[in-house]
Amino acid sequence: MRDPLHAWHLALTDASDLIRGRVAAEVSCQADALSAKFYEHMLSDAEAATMLDHALVNQRLHASMARWLKQLFCSDTPVEAKKAAQRKTGEVHARIGVPIEMVADGARVLKRGLAHGLAQGDLPREHLADAIRYVYEMIDLAIDAMNAAYASSAHRMARSDEAYRLFFLSQDMKAERERQKSQLLEWAHQILVRYYWDVQADTAPVAALGLSNSQFGLWLDHKASMLFDGAAEIVRIQHTVATIETELLPRLNAARGSHEVAREVIGSINHHIEDIKLLLGSMFDRFIEVEDGRDSVTRLLNRRYVASVTRHEIMLAQRNGTVFALLMVDIDQFTPLRQALGMEPGDLILSQVAEILLDSVRAGDFVFRIGDDQFLVLLVDAAAHSVLSVADGLRQRIESTALRTGSQATASVTVSVGVALYDGHPDYQRLFDRSEEALRAAKAAGRNRCALAD
Repeated sequence: MRDPLHAWHLALTDASDLIRGRVAAEVSCQADALSAKFYEHMLSDAEAATMLDHALVNQRLHASMARWLKQLFCSDTPVEAKKAAQRKTGEVHARIGVPIEMVADGARVLKRGLAHGLAQGDLPREHLADAIRYVYEMIDLAIDAMNAAYASSAHRMARSDEAYRLFFLSQDMKAERERQKSQLLEWAHQILVRYYWDVQADTAPVAALGLSNSQFGLWLDHKASMLFDGAAEIVRIQHTVATIETELLPRLNAARGSHEVAREVIGSINHHIEDIKLLLGSMFDRFIEVEDGRDSVTRLLNRRYVASVTRHEIMLAQRNGTVFALLMVDIDQFTPLRQALGMEPGDLILSQVAEILLDSVRAGDFVFRIGDDQFLVLLVDAAAHSVLSVADGLRQRIESTALRTGSQATASVTVSVGVALYDGHPDYQRLFDRSEEALRAAKAAGRNRCALAD
């Protein structure tokens, strides 16, 4: 196994003592100026400027950058210490959320600055090229080490965050949804009591009734924003809350002495509260289904896990020299059938097709619902010569089964199946695309048939 410090040793030994000495001298001379250029460049970027301010740069970061540069090019600093310093820096970047590309952009400023400084000196041309190459290699090695530590640390934090989310989501999400709706309504009730029903009372300042001071507001700011990170509903809820706090509550405060005016404002507040309640319910309902990992109608694994499972099977196939297959199964003409029968009978058909698929595969195989009328079957350790006949067996079994649609009524459906065998390509999306192409071919050929991808 290659020494993890091999590249560092190689960069140092390829540069002569003369080159290393001249670069170290140039760094020592330019360290403060380069640090200033680095942070000037950083502060000119809108995203970077949100993480930095001039006081922080002047008081701490400027000197730290200068020290970092000197240590990186100091001949007396052991290679192990050089790399360890980069790892520590990368871990700090991960903790505070400094993007990798931002650091790489700043490194280009340093490389250009040092290259320019060296070019202004008296180094012969052949030595100048070696010196600039040495500068670029050392800074690139430093950034690579930072990025590796950043990725490892970010992965650990992501696992920790996910563990927290899973802990929360393993609780009774339906009960939590109702609890938060109740807290929201309690806040609305306090407003009504203090500013409408009892307007003559010595009420608290409006700010004291801001949602951020309520139980629901605390949950929204400190838990929901993390647990439902990326949910569109969060942004809309926060916007609605801001409207209530910055527009409606001040108007309500001004209308304390007038029931008529206050009634109108209360009506607007209630309307916004209802909007928040609907958004809250929608967000919880969607995440209850998604985080459970199973489709709510068929109880099959949902699309979320297709990538993870397929990547795992690719790894096993590469390691063991085995083959697996994807079968993309689509119910023929399901949309008009569902429109004719209705939603509930349509869902009943979907759940029965799912049962047939599950009953027809082995314990190690996987079945997903990936669309309204589309399923994906992953056959592990599949025999290349028989996978098409397995797919056709599934097709025939579904076609021959009378499916219940409620009461005594039954219906029959057919399916088209696109089959793709793993061909050694490491990208799971390519396999997914090939099965989709085969499905389109089966449909184009008249439906109710199987097609094998090239």
